Amino acid sequence: MAKPYPILPASILDELHGLNCALGTYQFMVESSIRRICTEGAPTDFESFLHGLDDMFRPLLEGFQGIESQASAFRQMGVVGICTLSDSDQE
Repeated sequence: MAKPYPILPASILDELHGLNCALGTYQFMVESSIRRICTEGAPTDFESFLHGLDDMFRPLLEGFQGIESQASAFRQMGVVGICTLSDSDQE
């Protein structure tokens, strides 16, 4: 049986592009930081480094949580759709 999904305005979905780009940048930064730590050792002020990572990640997390909250609100209001594919569309 198909699961109903919320139908969201494009303005909500537009937020995903910026968040996904920022998340990709954050991932690149974390990976390069880990490589540097492995080759050169940890920074002397490691706590500040960790706080900086948290400060950069927090807006991303809040952005995705905001979209999830809006999607839940639309689902609770009954603004949902069910997508089904006919046999000819699945080929």
